This record gives sequence, structure tokens and C-alpha cells, in this order.
Amino acid sequence: MHDLPEFLLPVSYRPTVAAALRELGVVPRPTTQPRLVYGHLRAVYTFEIRERKARRREIEKFFGPQPLSDYQREIERLRAKYHLLRLPLKRWVE
Repeated sequence: MHDLPEFLLPVSYRPTVAAALRELGVVPRPTTQPRLVYGHLRAVYTFEIRERKARRREIEKFFGPQPLSDYQREIERLRAKYHLLRLPLKRWVE
């Protein structure tokens, strides 16, 4: 996270970004650096990915190899859910 930019406070998040963050249960204050919010989202996203991988391993342990397509669909849903992670932080603020 050290290569993410710092912003002058207070920060005004773009309405679309603020709405997307609210959908994820994140409501940053104007005094919260966007890089901290990004770090939080990244950590939750990583946790969810690892959880899916572990669940897949458990299922395969009992039932043998499973189609990769189901797992790939779940990962694509997560990528869509956390689409803000693909947006540069400069586009998060006004």
C-alpha cells in the first residue's frame, strides 16, 4: 500500500464510489484516506477468494475433481462485487 497516493483531507468521494462502498458495508469518513479504504477492500476480497479456494479443496477432497466453471463463475462474481479495486484511487475522489 505504500505506493498508493495520499490525498489532502478532507476527501470527497465520488457519489458512485460512495454508493459502491456503501453496498459493501464501508462508509468512510471525509478524514479517511482512500488508500486505507482500498487496503480494507483488498483484504476482504483476498479473504473471500481464499475462502472459495478452501471450500473448493474441501469439496474435492470428498467428491473428487469438480468442474472449474463453477469456481470461475464465483471468482468473476467477486471481481464484479469488488470492481472498485480496479479503479485508480485518483478516480475515487472528486
